Amino acid sequence: MARCPFATWHPISGSSGPHVGGPFKIVHHTTEGSTAEGAMKAFAQNRSDPHFTVDATRILQHIDTAEGARALRNDPGGVQTNRDSAVQIELVGFAHLPKDRRALVLLARLCRWIEATHGVPSVWPAGLPRPAKNGHDPGGHNRDAPTWDGRSGHYGHCHVPENSHWDPGYTEQEVAFIMNARFDTKGRLVSPAMLAPQAAAKKAPGARRSRPAAVPRSTMPDHGEVPLGLSAYIHNLLLPKVQAFPGAPAAGRRRRSAAPAAVAAPGPQAAVDVGSLLCFVDGVPAQDREDILYSVQLAQRGASGAFDRFTETQAWYGKYVEILENLGWASERLAFSRFDQSEGEFRMDQAALAIITAIASQNQLAVLQQSVAALSKLAEDDGSISLFDFHASTQDSGNFQIGAVQRSADGALTMALGAFYFRSVDERRRFLFFKWGARQVHFWTAAQRMTLNTSFYARRRAEVLARLEADAPQYIAGLKLGAR
Repeated sequence: MARCPFATWHPISGSSGPHVGGPFKIVHHTTEGSTAEGAMKAFAQNRSDPHFTVDATRILQHIDTAEGARALRNDPGGVQTNRDSAVQIELVGFAHLPKDRRALVLLARLCRWIEATHGVPSVWPAGLPRPAKNGHDPGGHNRDAPTWDGRSGHYGHCHVPENSHWDPGYTEQEVAFIMNARFDTKGRLVSPAMLAPQAAAKKAPGARRSRPAAVPRSTMPDHGEVPLGLSAYIHNLLLPKVQAFPGAPAAGRRRRSAAPAAVAAPGPQAAVDVGSLLCFVDGVPAQDREDILYSVQLAQRGASGAFDRFTETQAWYGKYVEILENLGWASERLAFSRFDQSEGEFRMDQAALAIITAIASQNQLAVLQQSVAALSKLAEDDGSISLFDFHASTQDSGNFQIGAVQRSADGALTMALGAFYFRSVDERRRFLFFKWGARQVHFWTAAQRMTLNTSFYARRRAEVLARLEADAPQYIAGLKLGAR
């Protein structure tokens, strides 16, 4: 963790996730407004938080510098920006106007701390920021991607690839002060002297009294509207690379996901989805089935990109729920309790169904029982059971979910979800159906009902599919269920 000791901690939207590359660098922005309060309101509205906001009297820290901020554009498939070890500072003010001298003192002190904490050199690899020309963008900014990705130092927003804004618009004098300012142990400016205020224009004799100065207006009215928010959240999720597993299809072949038909096929449907077993009560349309499979897949893979599924399980589930909530699932943090099996033997499938019984409807429970039974009857080398075992267990531990989805009369999609993890004394294939002794395994369980806001998810559907990319079907294997 890295929090500035002389900044006020003021979280807003949270980070965009851990850094994924690049040497540390400092990125200078201007808020394109006159107050920190106005800037923070925009950050909250757009989920575009920087690490720090600096005005004439204070330094506010919103995000730990060990994680990525949100104030940069980050296009799909392009160079990483927010999470490229970029520590971002928003200075209250405007790119085309002189900066507040008191704010520059605080900014310079903050830069010294970031440089010392993260080893950032006092250089501008892409050149100095360019000041305004006739009050507007001067152009000619160096946004070279290899420079950005490979060299540590100071950058303006004007230097970041994929971005079009030209802040901070520092003058040469402002840059010189920021880079050369030094402070004593109490944070007092030692050298150089504070910048002199800009000289006011002299009035001609007999000239009329001037009107009050107009409220400054930004030359970048879209400054706070970078495509961040949920779009960037989804795009910035780190997904582990596809791994081969026993029983995987041959190269070039894909597993089929739920077909995007307009009408649901008759009978319940079920599928292994990474380390989850998901099933659907009659009446869930095919598009909804696909949305559920892919949203749950992204939650699992995104959680695994942030935390180890088997050694950091509690943190993994925290990220899993966070992703689902950002995709439109109404949920709560999963409250795990240890399964009490003091003597005798038990099977995890039976224990899991017993836990879910408390929250599932009759129809959900019926299709869950059918799905678990179908999975149990598969041969050991069947692709579906291999997929499930591969992603849900490793050596002496496991982490899996079982869920059933039902569509209500008003169109709401509700999932009864059981979440489980275990630690065992040895490794077992087909762990879900193995008869475990009480002293062979420690088993933790949680269950809750979740509801998907389908209209909200529909606006994110294309982004989810783009993030999962073409390999999404490799994580899904359908199950054939017997007649009820």
